[in-house]
Parts: sequence; structure tokens; C-alpha cells
Amino acid sequence: MSHQLDSLDLNLMRLLKAVVDNKSIKLAAKQLGISQPSASRGVMKLKAVFNESLFVRKAHGVEPSPMAIRLAEEFDNILRPIEKVLNEFENFDAHSYTGRISIVIDPFLMDEQGAVLLKHCYRAFPNASFCFSHWSAYSQDEMLEGLHEYCILDQETDLLSDIYMRPLYREKRMIVARSNHPTLSLCNEWPTVSQLPIISLPSPDLYKPECTVESEYQRMGYQPNVILKSYSLRVAQQMLLETNAIMFASQSTARLMDGVESYPMPTVNREFSHFVISGGYLQTYRNHPLHQHLHQVISTALQESSL
Repeated sequence: MSHQLDSLDLNLMRLLKAVVDNKSIKLAAKQLGISQPSASRGVMKLKAVFNESLFVRKAHGVEPSPMAIRLAEEFDNILRPIEKVLNEFENFDAHSYTGRISIVIDPFLMDEQGAVLLKHCYRAFPNASFCFSHWSAYSQDEMLEGLHEYCILDQETDLLSDIYMRPLYREKRMIVARSNHPTLSLCNEWPTVSQLPIISLPSPDLYKPECTVESEYQRMGYQPNVILKSYSLRVAQQMLLETNAIMFASQSTARLMDGVESYPMPTVNREFSHFVISGGYLQTYRNHPLHQHLHQVISTALQESSL
């Protein structure tokens, strides 16, 4: 016996169950809100799909065959897993979520915002487990493999379009240096600033030989004097305290460091004037409630923290 299941759709199964329950094509059509001719054509399609006459016409309706009765009984079982999935999406409860949430973050943002992010995420997902890790040269591939639910990066990191990025907040770029800096306290123009040694915070994807700061210096016609490259804000802080070096960072960074303060920058192009922090997840998860809720939690946390 051959069955043409490729042509079966849920509407036909819904019709089958209605006819079995009512033992009448007319009453089944009324129940489903369709015309009786449409219901009759549907019954004929069911016969073609299952290669069997599922109903025998009687004087006042139809008599379902044993196969029709069994198919109607199983219809709810067919729908149950579909309804479960729909319920998960429509009624997502972050407080009841017990899975693992992995967030991969720019290392400097981790130093700045990691504690705030964890606090907000834990309060939003109290029964979840968390993994917070630094973005590296391998992180994009790990994102594509589904190993991380979310990433948080600035505009310097190049990403494939498979990762859906959305802005979280903007923060003005500042010069960060030791308090009462002997030069910056008096002048912040390029001819003066360009003579100061700088601390470079490289992009975490490791693909760029120069960071944005170095490129900006060269665009302005100056050669940067880099005395330290580091992925650690604590190491950078120590160099700031030991020397007259400067670092281009945010006020959020300056607030983390005792003995340093932020100073206004000289005139720069618009792209260099601000950090744009974005968060993202795989394009395939754009409509997933977990990722949407996680984005909202992280967005709120970072916007409050940057105020």
C-alpha cells in the first residue's frame, strides 16, 4: 500500500478529525467554518493521500473506518510537539529558564562592564548557568557553531553578516591619563598631544596590525609613539601611573582606575569620536525569545552603566 504523505497538510488532518467526531461532512464543515463542497473535496484528498476510503456514507452522515478513527486519535499527538514549540516561543519565561547562557565579550568591555552584566543577567535568568569569555580570533567561528548565545563588541571588530548586530549604546572617546597630567592640563591640541607616548588597546580579533588609534594618528600626519600594547586595562593603568603616557578610551574606563582621569580629545573625525558598542547573535536566532530577551537585559544594563 502506498501513501502520498508528501501532499498531506494539517488542514486535511483537522478535517479528518472533525468528520470522525461529528460523523458528518456537513457538520464538520460547519465546525471548521468552511463550505460543505470544500469539506467534501478535502475528504476526497484524504482518500488519495491514504489510498483508502476513510468514510462510508450512511443515510444521515458517514461512518469512519478503523483507520480514520486511529488517525483522528493520533491527531492531537501530532500537534502536541508543535504546540510545545509554539508555547516556548510565545510564553518564554526567563525566570524559569534553566539552560546555559554563554556571552563572549570584548576583553576591555569585560573589564569595564563584566560585573554589571553578570548582575543584570543573573537577576533576569536566576536559574540559568553562565559563561562569560573574552572575544578572540576564534570567537566568530564559535558563534557560527552555536557555542555562544550572545556577543558584545565595539565597531573595530569585523563580523560576517551571519551575526545579527544591534547597537547597545554610544560613549564618547576621551584621552585617559594620570591625574594632573603636566601637558593635558594645559593643552589638548594635536601638535602637543601627538608628542606624548600612547598606550594601545588592540582589537581582540587579532587580524588588524594596527588599532584605530594608530590609524587616526597617521591620518592626521603624526607617527604614534606606542610604548605599550596590552589587552589588560590593569596593566595599562599601571603604565599611565608610571609615565606621562596617554590612552584613548572611555569615561567608563577612566572610572575604573584610581589615579587617572579623562581629558577632552583634540579634533578628530566623526567615526573616531565615539565608541559604538553593539550586541548580537546569529541571524537564525533573530526571532528566538531567549536571544531577544537577553539582548533587552544587556541593553538596559549597559545603558544604565554608561550614564
